[in-house]
Amino acid sequence: MRIYAALAVLMVMLVKVSFAQQNIGLLSSEVRLPLTPVVKADLLDSIEKRLGIHFSYNPEWIGATDTVSFSTEKVVLLDLLSQLTDSSTTGFHLLDNQLVFYPLKSDDVSRPAIPVDPFVVVGGMVTDAKDKSPVPYCNIAVTGKGLGAMSNNDGKFLIKIPASCINDTLRFSCMGYMPYFIPVAEAKDSQLAVTLSKKIFNLKTIDVVHYQPSVLLQKYFDNVRKNYENEYNLFTTFYREIVREDNDFTDVSEAVLHVLKAPYSSVVREDMVKFLKGRKSSNVRPFNDIRFKLRGGPYYITKLDVVKNEESFINPDFISLFNYSFERKTLLAGRETAIVAFSPVYNLRELLYEGLLYFDIETGALARAEFNYTRQGLKEARRLMIEKEPRNHKAIPAELSYVVEYTFVQGKWYLLSAQSSMEIKIIDREKRQKTNFYSTAEMLVTSIEKGDLLHFSRKEIFRPGEFFTEKITSYDEQFWSDYNVIEPEEDLQKAVKNFDDHNLIISTD
Repeated sequence: MRIYAALAVLMVMLVKVSFAQQNIGLLSSEVRLPLTPVVKADLLDSIEKRLGIHFSYNPEWIGATDTVSFSTEKVVLLDLLSQLTDSSTTGFHLLDNQLVFYPLKSDDVSRPAIPVDPFVVVGGMVTDAKDKSPVPYCNIAVTGKGLGAMSNNDGKFLIKIPASCINDTLRFSCMGYMPYFIPVAEAKDSQLAVTLSKKIFNLKTIDVVHYQPSVLLQKYFDNVRKNYENEYNLFTTFYREIVREDNDFTDVSEAVLHVLKAPYSSVVREDMVKFLKGRKSSNVRPFNDIRFKLRGGPYYITKLDVVKNEESFINPDFISLFNYSFERKTLLAGRETAIVAFSPVYNLRELLYEGLLYFDIETGALARAEFNYTRQGLKEARRLMIEKEPRNHKAIPAELSYVVEYTFVQGKWYLLSAQSSMEIKIIDREKRQKTNFYSTAEMLVTSIEKGDLLHFSRKEIFRPGEFFTEKITSYDEQFWSDYNVIEPEEDLQKAVKNFDDHNLIISTD
């Protein structure tokens, strides 16, 4: 079975990027306080200008002419509002960017004056404890829940946690590091500086026989049905496609998707993808007469679930065609993991991949896979993937690599993330010029819902022949709302900082 990342290299133009920062919620915004006493009304006016929020109130209810002073320089808006009002007589409600103060009725006094924010927002940066370097792709999850986010390439992260999880614990875990835990209540509405320490294993303590690839593979095969979900689940996912031409970003598209995850016990039933909302740049400019388009991205990204799709290198019918060797032991999400390298026995077109498999030692499950096309595989990929070449141009796949990771929740392993990266060289025979196109598609599962679920209708399902960017057609200012995403890297932010945010195109279902 093969993984296809179908794309079309067509003539026309390249897309210019536009990108906006995610709105993390006004109530969790940080407010800088004056060093000298200030009248309440004047303070609220200054906050309106800085945060773009509008206050509506009767001056008598909140004592608007009273003077207040503060002992700190900064405070979260929610905490400040609780200081400025009497919770026994005054409440407030936030609707979009309008915050309304209102008097509490006598029967309201027993209820909290401040409405509970439905989400707790936690952001910050994850770094290595020794050299202080950023830790990319760190998994941030609420322990025991199918809810999480991931740090970006700069180690930065942002996660929105339902208020119902306030008594739970947040776990930070990354391959090769000891996990870090912090109570949600302690981390809420703050910027965390998380440091992870590397875990070093003493090779002398390793039972070599126990980590033989044949033993690990057999344990994996014996426990697939036990380790992976055999019922339908509904995933909410964040999906992003990025295209670069040489060193320039040329397209950024993002979306929230629903994935109806089919049981692992059935290879016949496919995962179904439903497009919810997305955004992309609407700026278009001519550039080298080439347009690089990725077809079927959200559909094909689910095919990276190598366990569900029984990819050749993890399929009992084909493992005799690959060489396997034990590499080392590591930690993945705080769990002991054995890494096994694999490569084709023969240099055949049908054997496209080589890479690394990460087996959870306790359960035997495949917890992660990193793989790429071999040199021979790249030759086959050109025939399979390049749909159309512009006249007098030649497209050559230079690199095709994939990463898929799973997470352990309540005794089962679930798909956590998938990433596809490719480099395509375009050679202009007339001008004798070479252009490198780089494309990355990544998907992160941010929540998992179990139970009786309705099937998507045919018209809702994203199909392999569709272009993701063409599904995005309308605009919405409050784009991400309550969804968790992967924060953009610093170089991506720099690349798009001069673009007009009003040119973003948004689509909602």
